Amino acid sequence: MANNSPTDYKKLFLQEEERRKQAEERNRQTTFAELLHLCHSLLSRPLRFETPSRSTTGTIPLPIGKYCPTRLALWTDCSSRQQKIYSSVCNYLQPTEEAPARLFTPLIALEDCARRFGLRPISSEQGLENYERIAVEDHVRDIIAELCKIDAARDEFGLGDGIWFDNHTKFINPKGGSEANANQPSSIRNPRPDQFCINRVNGNTNTLLTTVEYKPPHKLSVEALRVGLREMDLWKCMVRANKTPTDPTEKLKYDAERLVCSAIVQEYHVMIQEGLEYSYVTNGVARILLRVPYDDPSTVYYFFCDPNSEQSLQEPKTSIARVLCLCLMAFHSPVRGQEWRNTVQSRLHLWTTSFDHALSQTPKEVLQQISPQSDSTDPEYVSPESSSDYQPSSPLQESPTAGRRVRTRSQASCAPSDVRHRTQSPDSSGSDSNQATGRKRGFSQIRSSPSAQRAARQIEAAKDKGGHSKRHDAQFCTQRCLLGLQTGGILDDSCPNMKLHRRGQDVMKHSITAEDLVGLLKAQLDENIDRCTPLGNCGAYGAPFKLICDKYGYVVVGKGTTSGLWKEVSREAQVYQVLRKAQASAVPVFLGTIDLKKIYFLHGAGEIRHMLVMGWGGESTATMELTPGLLKHINKSNKEIEALGIFHEDLRPDNILWNEELRRALIIDFHRSTLKCRPAPKRSRAKTRFLRTESGDVKR
Repeated sequence: MANNSPTDYKKLFLQEEERRKQAEERNRQTTFAELLHLCHSLLSRPLRFETPSRSTTGTIPLPIGKYCPTRLALWTDCSSRQQKIYSSVCNYLQPTEEAPARLFTPLIALEDCARRFGLRPISSEQGLENYERIAVEDHVRDIIAELCKIDAARDEFGLGDGIWFDNHTKFINPKGGSEANANQPSSIRNPRPDQFCINRVNGNTNTLLTTVEYKPPHKLSVEALRVGLREMDLWKCMVRANKTPTDPTEKLKYDAERLVCSAIVQEYHVMIQEGLEYSYVTNGVARILLRVPYDDPSTVYYFFCDPNSEQSLQEPKTSIARVLCLCLMAFHSPVRGQEWRNTVQSRLHLWTTSFDHALSQTPKEVLQQISPQSDSTDPEYVSPESSSDYQPSSPLQESPTAGRRVRTRSQASCAPSDVRHRTQSPDSSGSDSNQATGRKRGFSQIRSSPSAQRAARQIEAAKDKGGHSKRHDAQFCTQRCLLGLQTGGILDDSCPNMKLHRRGQDVMKHSITAEDLVGLLKAQLDENIDRCTPLGNCGAYGAPFKLICDKYGYVVVGKGTTSGLWKEVSREAQVYQVLRKAQASAVPVFLGTIDLKKIYFLHGAGEIRHMLVMGWGGESTATMELTPGLLKHINKSNKEIEALGIFHEDLRPDNILWNEELRRALIIDFHRSTLKCRPAPKRSRAKTRFLRTESGDVKR
């Protein structure tokens, strides 16, 4: 009867209490420190990869021209800069003076993710993308979302409404063809589809923060990164080198360097096109953080991170912490303007390369030596920044700031200005600038002190911000105003820009013609391509821009497109000429075309080289309810253009605008339209008799 003793019941009660306590701990939300440590131990360390022979290969694209940096240099102050940001994040989410808030994914959910990732090794770019999204990016997004709820953090980092991780960039060229044009200076294709974008969210607007390049370990292993990543004159060593090493050890090193450099150049190319300061390349285990300085863009700085080889994770050394800090750094770095991009691109070398092509050219015996079998924790390998000074990891519940001094709120005010102020860009770094000393600097007209460079860029950014705000807020000219401009008629009193059109004179008619306006707009853009503002989302064949004539105040729309699509899009100019009588009633007023001298690289669209110039048509009906009244207006406009011989062939809400000024539905996007014979106008009986007499058909 010993089993019925009170002692046994007490034991069972205690066991049940312990199980209940453990269940509560597994189901409760985690703290910031717990999240980082659990994700590292459950999702990062156990990650498995398929061997190259059992992994996807796909088709190997031909090598294409990519912008190539002259030099690859170590980013020496990356760790210290990330440490400052990480400490500040800990002050908000993991304060020492109070119990840390439980805000993040519970342990039970992380264990489920670990179980699912353990079922199948990563064997493709898609698999790596899925892992990165679930194991890293979603958590970074959640952390920044919590920071956004804290006013001081939101102001310090300039967070807006948070971040959004976006899938592959969708370019407006649906055929995926090259944008190359023999008559234009660029022979650069759009970035490859394994590009991933991180966007800053501010209300309904998303702006690009940075991009990511995925390279699964069966293609780019951690061992290849360890062997091949070093400071070098990249252009000289990788592109211009005439000899390939024959010594097996040196050949292994050379092949690894070529793979690593090809991956970096692929992402550097995107950074230059998109005007970005920061980016990174990852294979799921390790990361190469990249930085391109504003005033030395021919050098790309790198910092290698391998969390599984770190001796201590108290500081920002997990994958989540690294990506989090890089994103917060990017919040302080505004996207560079189109003028900067055009200037830099004209001076950079081009390397005809493709990572997959470089991989296919690497001998199998070399790949076997740097295969994914080494993509696991290697106790013998120590990260370049690790040393005996680092202490062992703290317990799960311990704050990541323990063991070192934590800045209080008052101390935080003494932080470097590049961390404090959202409007200041940390473009220049003393150590990076010093590393560049003694080299030719063809990208900077004046090489001044780092503080002077920062001040100059702040002034430039402020001017650009003010000009951009003015362009963004300007109201569009009315359709009646532009119709008067096109026909040489009178000004429209209801146009919000009428006073600017008059230029202080008491005139009733337009001072210039439509051709004059298009010429003035082209001259402005040829001088400074940043004098246009992207509007909304890209369409299938073009992207809208707001164009402002500085001299006369006309505000119109430019439908920008790429060289590869211009042949189709330019047909619209001919269609609008046929529809001249329907302009400002069934279609917008069309003013002309512009061939751009410079490239406008638009995120999500590509290299904009041409524009159709027209009046602003109105709001898209795609977001409106198709009421009987609206359908009646659409049918009316469609009949009007069909009466002129044009059949749209793609009449859907995205191609129909509602114009409140005219109280009409305006139809746009005629690249798929067809021209059919218009019904001949009825001739008078006398004229018909005359024609028949001339042809000898009249009966006598």
